[in-house]
Amino acid sequence: MSAQDKTGAQVLRVLSMLELLSGELPLGMSNKDIATALSVPASYVTRDAELLMDKGWVEKTPEGRFRITTRFSQLSVRSLRAFEKCAQQLEDMRRNYLLG
Repeated sequence: MSAQDKTGAQVLRVLSMLELLSGELPLGMSNKDIATALSVPASYVTRDAELLMDKGWVEKTPEGRFRITTRFSQLSVRSLRAFEKCAQQLEDMRRNYLLG
């Protein structure tokens, strides 16, 4: 497997992990449970979780479980606001077009 293929596989695993963890608040999931759910070795989960923790997307609970951080919801809120702004701009354009 080429380095590019490995990077692509890791990106997909990381995204899958975020999707999985998003439904497991507030307790999060253990390394073993994540590995089982994603059908990957636990060592992959450890490596991917470390990357996500370094970037602030995931945190480790005092019990040693992984869970998403508020950064995940902040991104969602920011995206929602951008969609709302876009909808307003489209509505303004439509109104201006109909009036002009």
